[in-house]
Amino acid sequence: MFIDHFPSTHATWIDAQLTIAEDGVRAAAAGDAGGHARANNAQDALRRHVMNRYTPALTAYVSTPALRRIGERDELVSGFYARTMGDPAFFTRWRQSNMPLRRWLMNAMAFHCRGVMRDAQREGERNTNTDGISIAAGLSSAELDPADAFDRAWALALANEAYAIVRSDLAARGRSGDDAIFRMHVVDGMTYAQIAAAAGLSEAECLNTTRRVSSALRAAGRELLREEGVPESELDAAIDEVLAIMERNDE
Repeated sequence: MFIDHFPSTHATWIDAQLTIAEDGVRAAAAGDAGGHARANNAQDALRRHVMNRYTPALTAYVSTPALRRIGERDELVSGFYARTMGDPAFFTRWRQSNMPLRRWLMNAMAFHCRGVMRDAQREGERNTNTDGISIAAGLSSAELDPADAFDRAWALALANEAYAIVRSDLAARGRSGDDAIFRMHVVDGMTYAQIAAAAGLSEAECLNTTRRVSSALRAAGRELLREEGVPESELDAAIDEVLAIMERNDE
């Protein structure tokens, strides 16, 4: 295996943080003075992890035309985080839902936006203003637009994270040249003949190197998706979906 530093079990970092938090709460209830601290530290780490990975996708979601009229995008995202991330049970409910984290968060953001719209509609009715009503109508007629923007930003963030993992692994192995060959072909669009001439290798070596890096990227992406709750049986299809979304991004 080109990348060998992933866990061999299906347990993930997110699962581990949730387990630590739940065990900490139980321990605190049983009289363990450090239980609350362990639970809080795990919850904080989980919040930071999710916010780092998903802020671009959530921001893209609320930046679409149907939702820009609701409020300023950063305020919508920060309001969403304040409501959801402050609830210790939010991620526990996600795990119980058996839903990929990506869909869970997008659904939660949609629910948050509807709440903001309801508040705007009530305020508009009090002020005999129809803006709140027209905002609600605008969302229902363009719901796929925010979801598509979310998916595109999510796929790009996941691909970049997978690439960062692979690139770091290659550097640690002293094989940064493999990354350079991969980039020359995939990013710069060079043929294998051109790469071979530039790198002093055979075309077959350049082809095999690109394939190894591509395989490593797929493996890294699988682990990131596994961490987010995608079942083992659906990982290959989920990776294919990411690739399809990325291809649409390039159109």
